[in-house]
Amino acid sequence: MSAAKRPRPESAHEEAADDAEPYRTYGEAHAALVGLGRDGDAAGVAAGRRARATVGAAGVPEAVQQLAVRLMARACAQPATDAAQMARALAAALATAAASVRCEAYQALVAVHELKAAALDGEARGRLAGAVGRDVNHAQHRVRCAALAAAAAVPGGAAAFGVLSRFSGDAHPKARQAALGGILRQHMAGARLPVELYDECVVATKDDAEQVRLAAVELVWAVGSAHPEQAVALARAETIRLVDDAFVKVCDMVNDGAVAVRQRACAVLRRFRGVDERFLSQTLSKQVMTNMRRHAPRGGRGYAGRNQGVRGARGRQAAAAAAAAAQIPEGDASVEADEIRLLDSGAAGAFVHGLEDEYQEVRDAAIASIAELSLASAAFAARAVDFLVDMFNDSSDRVRLCAIRALAALGARAPIALTDEQLAIALSAMKDASHAVREGIYAFLGCATPGPGAIGGSREGGSREGGSKEGGSKDAAARDASAWLQRVMDALRANLDRYPADQRAIHRAAQALGRSHSAAVTAPLVRALLGISEHYLSREARIDDAAYAACVILIMNTRAATRQALAAVVPDYVFGHLPYLRDKYPGCLPPDIAASVPPRLPFVRRTIARPRPDPGVAAVERAAARSRVAAAAHAAAQALAAASGDSDTDPSADPDLDARLRAAARLPPGPATQAQAAVAAYAGLVADARRAQAGGPHALGAAARVMDGAYALAARTLGLDARCLLALAHLRVLAHAAWLGAQRSRDSALAARLHDELRQRAARVRRGLERAGLDVPPPLAALAHAEPAAAAAAAAAFVAAFRPLALAPPGCCQRARARLADAQQQQPPPARRAAEFNHLFPLPVAAAADLDWVARRRDVLVTVRLPTQQTLALQPPPAALRPARPLHWALRWPDIPVALPLGSGEPAALELSVALRHPADVPWTDLLVIAAAPVPPAHTAAEHARAVAAPAAQDVRVEIADRSVLLSVSPIEFRAPASAHTRA
Repeated sequence: MSAAKRPRPESAHEEAADDAEPYRTYGEAHAALVGLGRDGDAAGVAAGRRARATVGAAGVPEAVQQLAVRLMARACAQPATDAAQMARALAAALATAAASVRCEAYQALVAVHELKAAALDGEARGRLAGAVGRDVNHAQHRVRCAALAAAAAVPGGAAAFGVLSRFSGDAHPKARQAALGGILRQHMAGARLPVELYDECVVATKDDAEQVRLAAVELVWAVGSAHPEQAVALARAETIRLVDDAFVKVCDMVNDGAVAVRQRACAVLRRFRGVDERFLSQTLSKQVMTNMRRHAPRGGRGYAGRNQGVRGARGRQAAAAAAAAAQIPEGDASVEADEIRLLDSGAAGAFVHGLEDEYQEVRDAAIASIAELSLASAAFAARAVDFLVDMFNDSSDRVRLCAIRALAALGARAPIALTDEQLAIALSAMKDASHAVREGIYAFLGCATPGPGAIGGSREGGSREGGSKEGGSKDAAARDASAWLQRVMDALRANLDRYPADQRAIHRAAQALGRSHSAAVTAPLVRALLGISEHYLSREARIDDAAYAACVILIMNTRAATRQALAAVVPDYVFGHLPYLRDKYPGCLPPDIAASVPPRLPFVRRTIARPRPDPGVAAVERAAARSRVAAAAHAAAQALAAASGDSDTDPSADPDLDARLRAAARLPPGPATQAQAAVAAYAGLVADARRAQAGGPHALGAAARVMDGAYALAARTLGLDARCLLALAHLRVLAHAAWLGAQRSRDSALAARLHDELRQRAARVRRGLERAGLDVPPPLAALAHAEPAAAAAAAAAFVAAFRPLALAPPGCCQRARARLADAQQQQPPPARRAAEFNHLFPLPVAAAADLDWVARRRDVLVTVRLPTQQTLALQPPPAALRPARPLHWALRWPDIPVALPLGSGEPAALELSVALRHPADVPWTDLLVIAAAPVPPAHTAAEHARAVAAPAAQDVRVEIADRSVLLSVSPIEFRAPASAHTRA
């Protein structure tokens, strides 16, 4: 197009656009599009001007003009761009641009209209309306689709609806889809749909194109919901509401051949409101209702008379005779009959088909629609329960979960009555492998009640004459309700053993059952649940038994009158457990539980009635506990500084130093950090070191505690730096020297060897301090450099002048710990003889533990203390100790070989624990120091060398288990089989 034919610019901005140079190549326009918004506002405005000059310019390829239109649409999002001016330029381009460019311009105008959320000005509207009026009749379907999509921006809703509805029957499916999509877009924008559009929407539901049927389903619901009470004329002057007719039409789309259409139809059904109960009930039955016969008209297609038609008497008689001759069975419809059922191809069994669909998306949508419609209709909800329970057996876990949640939502509004078959399905679904499915089943059972045909349901039949018969029927109903409730509780307790992680959900289900079935909780049921006898004294239940707790929660959540009536049946120990159960399972017991405790237990009643601590007060108490712990840790640090000589006070002149160290070793209760706990433990070791330093009869025991505690603190605390480890090694030198002072060896060579070990140990600590850049204490340096002849005097001088090193652990310390589960003796298989398991053979023992903050797997040991007080240290194989996460391990050792000593045929106990091994600084000698045992007087240097080289003397074991586990074993004595002479 030449410049002479271009429209005259009407503003200064448009004149600037005319002066701009248009884009000539695709690469230049694409570079401007990519850089839009990145190069600044001025560059964006300049790019918009060049894009406006490019559209319709002579000699510019269409691909470049299309890219320029996209650039103009993108430029409207920039703050410096005048969107109205850009829209006018796009509307002006619709009159002269090529077809492909006009398609882009239509899309750009729709984007500008939606982006700015404002109507176009009068000039742009006029140009757009004229262009739409021309292009909706264009030969290319792309242009028609773009024009129909832009029709929503044309002013005047009625005119837009007229244009869009006229092209809902276009020859091309994409044009029909664009027309219906435009109508739906106008509805979503708030426009009221005219009722005359309903005919076109119904016809579009039978379109060959899937995308057209998808839009038609939405529009059928939209028009029906916009005019719900509009009367639709049927034959013989009968009418039906438009919302009911629209519901039937959407139900018919559930049988569509396309999966997406079936899913959309099932999803749209949930949006209907105010549908007649007859049509809702028909969706759950494939049998057509016999009381809704309607004439099948052959009349015109108009909205008012599309369902009307007049047939002659001859035609009706001929059709009736044909139907009679064919002997059409009840419930079926004849396509040749004069009368048909209204819902033969509509709502009949719509949800049944949806629930039986092979695609889980359709089944999910059907379940969601059933749940939504059930919330508005109690009768429909009662009929839908059976279908939703059947979906518990679906092959898809997502569908099962959807059905379970739908029923739980229904049960939250009103109890759901279950038949015996439905209850069996629900109980079998509790064994599902999915945790979410099981939790949904528990919530569903909590709102279920016995229904007709179930144990505890109403029983019909038989005459009820007289008050005695009526009372007997009530008693039978109560017994059946108790049996129903016991069946559910037995299944819940079995699932609690099968899935211990479901404990919280099962307890909530028991709580809900107790609230809704107070009348069914009778004395026989309580005795059966608690396992108590009516005539004999029963054993007290374990307070930590989760199944027992579930039964107590069920009983205590009944009505107050029921609890008071059952107080004579419930044992006293159950009431004694209530304070513990209330604190362990918060929210599972009613707040007025204290009133149910009988007066014979006043202490329990006062304990339960005691007010719970306020969360704010508890937070203040925790903060105070932290402050006390921090103050104690600071006092421990000051005491350690005084003991090490770092303070101005002379430690020998402080008479209360030992008392302060002992006090610092006991942190007050509170949330102490591991670093604070390490400082307190170190303070206790320093206090013991001062006792060993003082000499006397208790010096050997104090040295043993220092040696053992220093190893334990180094092995258990993960994250200690080199300075802390050297401070602990320095303490071990003191313990060694104090222990050595109490030795009285007869062998001079052995005594020299023991003192040489001490000097080498001191030399290693001295070198470590020098490498760490720390000052070496003079007594330690003198001991490390002492001559062999003066070694004894140097050790005594070191003990007298010892000062501990400062300990400042980092704040990231963690304590290694192990949590042991109850160990079990492996039972022999039934096929093996019991005689094979005797004291001559290893006894397999199983152990399970969770280890936290352990650095190396090879340091873990399982210790077994035998009845003879001998301790076995066994290293678990790699398969028995696997990493759970970094620095955390799971110990699962099912077959620990424990060989009992000969003659231990009597019942005995084994003590299992978990320990870490720490390399000993001085093998064998450190073990003697820890045991506070002197060197045997008759021990020689050769025997000492053999003892030091033994593997058991190389490591020190440090227990890390929170508690040890006792295992009772009963080994069987070996007896030879009886001979023939013996049997005789």
